[in-house]
Amino acid sequence: MATSSGNRSQTETEGIAVETRPAAEDWVYCKGCGTPLELRSRLSKPKAQVDKMMCESCIGRHGHPLVPTPGAPTFCYRCGGPEEVFEAPGISPAIYHICPRCLPERYARYQQGDFETPPKVAPAEETT
Repeated sequence: MATSSGNRSQTETEGIAVETRPAAEDWVYCKGCGTPLELRSRLSKPKAQVDKMMCESCIGRHGHPLVPTPGAPTFCYRCGGPEEVFEAPGISPAIYHICPRCLPERYARYQQGDFETPPKVAPAEETT
C-alpha cells in the first residue's frame, strides 16, 4: 500500500508478496505501531469504508485516525511490518510509504530512485 500526495490514477499493479505467517492475512494492522487492528473480513464486504487505520493509542498520540504524523515510523496496514518512506523528486514531491515485505519489487525500484510506474503488460494470448 503506497500513500502519496501524487496522482492516484497511476496505481501500480505490481504483485503483492504472499503472506506466509499463520493467520496473518486475517488481520489488518495499525499504521502507527504495527499491532493487529481488526479482522480483514470486515473490509471485504461491499462498500466497506476504512475510517481508521490506527489503534486508539496511536490515534491519541498522532491526532489522526489514518496516518501517523510526518517523521514518525509507519507500519504496513497489510502485514504490520515497518515501512520505509521514500520521497520522489520534483516540484511537488510525492511521499511513499512502502513495505519491503509486501511490495518487494516496488521497494527495490524506489531504493534505486526509480519512481516511474512500470508499463502494464498485456497477458499473452493463448493459441488454440
